[in-house]
Amino acid sequence: MTFNIKWDQKGVYVKFHGIVNAQDLIDANNYVISNANFESIHFQIFDFLDIDDFKITSYDISIIGVMDKSQSDFNKNMKIAIVTQSDYVKEITTEYDEIMAKSNWVTNVFPDYESAKRWVNS
Repeated sequence: MTFNIKWDQKGVYVKFHGIVNAQDLIDANNYVISNANFESIHFQIFDFLDIDDFKITSYDISIIGVMDKSQSDFNKNMKIAIVTQSDYVKEITTEYDEIMAKSNWVTNVFPDYESAKRWVNS
């Protein structure tokens, strides 16, 4: 497993490390959306600062986007914070945003955890 998950009352923090592939991201997403607390949280922070490689394609992110789009019916308002300094992760996040465009989920990219945490709590 290339990720750790930490829950609090308002959201979830997912920290990735090592080489992240599509299955890792899908597994993390499934852990989050299948948790009994999912419908009551307001944010998700996905931290990619300590990864060695990000092997997610446009096709992979489209699958994850479709999964999340269907979940936006159950949790109407969600902030998704992506913590990264990788241009490629930022590019893939833009593709995810396009899929989620007609939902109330909002995604933003941050260079560090502290900035992401401030945003999700605002």
